[in-house]
Amino acid sequence: MSLPGTARMKSVDEIPIDKLGLLHYLSNYEKYIGPIRTQPLKFLELGVARGDSLKYWESWLPNAEITGLDITQCPAHFESGRVRCYVGEQQDKALLDRVAAERAPKGFDVIIDDAAHVGQLARICFWHLFENHLKPGGFYFIEDWGTGYWPQYPDGKHYSPKPVALSPHERLLDRLHKSGAVQTIYPLRKLTGWIRWNLVRRRFGGHDRGMVGFVKELIDECGAEDMTHPDFGTGTPRRSRFDWMRISLGHVVIRKADDGAA
Repeated sequence: MSLPGTARMKSVDEIPIDKLGLLHYLSNYEKYIGPIRTQPLKFLELGVARGDSLKYWESWLPNAEITGLDITQCPAHFESGRVRCYVGEQQDKALLDRVAAERAPKGFDVIIDDAAHVGQLARICFWHLFENHLKPGGFYFIEDWGTGYWPQYPDGKHYSPKPVALSPHERLLDRLHKSGAVQTIYPLRKLTGWIRWNLVRRRFGGHDRGMVGFVKELIDECGAEDMTHPDFGTGTPRRSRFDWMRISLGHVVIRKADDGAA
């Protein structure tokens, strides 16, 4: 697997310590940011801890203006003069507005959320930055959304799988179809058709705690065109504000639609 770098990385020691767990994060960054990494990007990372990742971005993005935000002061020193860190919480909209005004008044090209990994905080932060401070065509990365399955997080909980099984009426329909009677008796065929359409399972029990629930909300945004369709949706018809969304283990990548998709 190729990893980002001014040159390809020689050892795992060169990788930011907080990115070691899931190396496909770095693969995603190379895939989506790699083609534009030499441009004068406006880059924001939320949750920078000791500054290991900022050091990495400083090297890998040679012309970018890089901004970090964390709840504690970042102790790292940056040689290029292109990195600035702020102290505060990711859900503080006034702070986010100030950071954007000072560092990217025309919008950020790339935003990475590696902050609290708490669903409501990530959610508030995402929608505010996405709608107000991410450029059309810009990328928003969300790291470690799997914390919604971790009970040690305040909004996380163990996943409890639900059995995949037919309900009683579905089992009845299955037996009728296997008997061949449905195909030969017209009233029975009409009745089973009505039952199948009107009594079909409408909801599936799913885990929606914390970051997992937030990510499922983002999936709804991908379906905005269906949700607001004039023939079967609600609200004002609109396209999704996302050009696309990619989900992998612990990692979400969203590209903002070029036109804002109102």
